[in-house]
Amino acid sequence: MKRSAAAAGALAAMMATTPSLADDAPGLAFRGTATAPGSDRIIYHEFHEVSGACTNGWWQPDEQQVRYVRPNNDKAFATKALTYPNSPQTPDVDFRQPSFGERLVISRKGDTVAIDWSIEGEEGGTWTLSPDPDLVVDAGFDHFIRDHWGPLTAGEPVSFRFLAPTRGKAYDFVAEPSPEAIEGADHTFRIRPEGLIMRMAVAPIRLGYGDDGLLTHYQGLGNIRRNQDENYRVSIRYQATARPGCALLPRS
Repeated sequence: MKRSAAAAGALAAMMATTPSLADDAPGLAFRGTATAPGSDRIIYHEFHEVSGACTNGWWQPDEQQVRYVRPNNDKAFATKALTYPNSPQTPDVDFRQPSFGERLVISRKGDTVAIDWSIEGEEGGTWTLSPDPDLVVDAGFDHFIRDHWGPLTAGEPVSFRFLAPTRGKAYDFVAEPSPEAIEGADHTFRIRPEGLIMRMAVAPIRLGYGDDGLLTHYQGLGNIRRNQDENYRVSIRYQATARPGCALLPRS
């Protein structure tokens, strides 16, 4: 189903040409190469630029721009803009995939999270819901992992509510150490639904991290469409091209 694929793919690690980070501003830049699982065939590249600030020795994001590019092509076929006005784990999102006539906008408005989704050939929808303290939105999963680095690296699971934006609902998920390590990652975690029905419908996503807290691997269903009915299942390898002048991980 289109809606199920889009909902599961909302985790996906992360469009238009992005502005360059200011020379005097601490920032993070990284690129990802998405391949088909078990294959070296490149599906697309991701280019991320994140501006932010060092607060008490800990880097906090402000704005993030992402562009998705096919191999041997400089033109973005999809874009994402994120801002972090409230919490790193609940960014505002503007995702566009023009070839499918798709746009997804998620924004925090007072005491509600507003969702507006449209796609060519389907009804789409508009929803609002309350922002629970443990709510995670889109790329906010990356910051959620770092915020709970201590428990996760100690082997403890951490529960949260993950937003499935094309359903207008948040579901119970858990982040935990993965029983299968990702080669090349210092730490391997997985994100999976807690409910039985969702576990049957949505496969876990595996995440690789470096000791510094930088995302290095993403394995699972992504947010880029393979066709009108399904998203790509991808293996993404990330590499930093610029780092902020302070730690990504909070002080313990």
